[in-house]
Amino acid sequence: MGFLYLRRGKRQRGLLLALGILVSFGLIVHYRSLFYSPSPSRDLLLSAKLLAAEDTPQIMQQLWKPLLHDLNATHFITKEGYRYTIAEGNHRWESPLKKRLLILDVDTRLDRGAGAVTNKSPLSPSELTGRSGGMMNHYLYAMIHGYDYQFIRAPDYYNRHGTWVKVPMIKQALESYETVVFLDADAVFVYPELPLEWLMSLWNITDKTLVAMANDPDTPKNRDAQGTVMMNTGFIIARQSDRTQDLFHDWNQCPTDTKYKGCQRWMKDWAHEQAAFSNHVRYDYNSTDEVRKIPRMDGNGGNGVFVRHNWFHKDSPANDLRELLLDILVKRIQAGFHHEQNQFLDASHYTHRFNKLDSW
Repeated sequence: MGFLYLRRGKRQRGLLLALGILVSFGLIVHYRSLFYSPSPSRDLLLSAKLLAAEDTPQIMQQLWKPLLHDLNATHFITKEGYRYTIAEGNHRWESPLKKRLLILDVDTRLDRGAGAVTNKSPLSPSELTGRSGGMMNHYLYAMIHGYDYQFIRAPDYYNRHGTWVKVPMIKQALESYETVVFLDADAVFVYPELPLEWLMSLWNITDKTLVAMANDPDTPKNRDAQGTVMMNTGFIIARQSDRTQDLFHDWNQCPTDTKYKGCQRWMKDWAHEQAAFSNHVRYDYNSTDEVRKIPRMDGNGGNGVFVRHNWFHKDSPANDLRELLLDILVKRIQAGFHHEQNQFLDASHYTHRFNKLDSW
């Protein structure tokens, strides 16, 4: 990749001046402003921060703008050098979805301890928890591409495992958004510069697609009663339609045993809502276009190429976020350095008089 040259102008110079401050705490403060109002004793301290935080989405968009992957591009090369190409017959999403797409976090828990993004006290990046790192990755991704973002603290689901809450929350969100993308807190976007629309084209998600999920690893434990590999619900792309609403209704009602006999066990037994979907619901929506399978390596597991799902290393999202922010800052600062060539003088071919001290 060649050097990224910054445009001249007052706005860009102001941007560079603000980066060091805003990237340090702007993302965190802006995220917190979604939940908290400052107390009178802290008004003066927070007013400047909140003012700066209002610009955080624009700052993040400008920061990643030179790196954004073209929606019309047919291929993408990973850091490891692997080439991914959109198949010729795939449906192409050629226009940005912007605010018609929602990035959604759902949890019954609200962390307020040290290292939590929703903690009212200032957060040190070194203390960042894995769960907060994942949520901030999702929020950052939404800001970069102009998507909407929501974190919903859902009520506990009576007599069901906590992961079931994602199902009714996604269903409700689809009443307001054309596309809803849900991620578990331990799942992260690996390449923030890749628009979701490009990935949807890669995976051939069409107008007829209701939901798309990545497969689990093909092991005996991860197969349903029919021997088919289960689909992982840690990363879900859902598309708005009446039939999608029917799917989520059936999914949510599955443990009542009304339509799907034997589904009640998945209220609390592993793999909960994931097992209910894979063992029962998906077979009523078995069109290839309706339920799209994302390749396991693309969207699941600790080595996921585009979405990394850290099942066993729950702290990894925090480390990933720190590395991601440092990487973009280094690239942009280096680009600015090479853009300001007039600030560099090569005087190595001159002889300084102090080099002749022996002759004094």
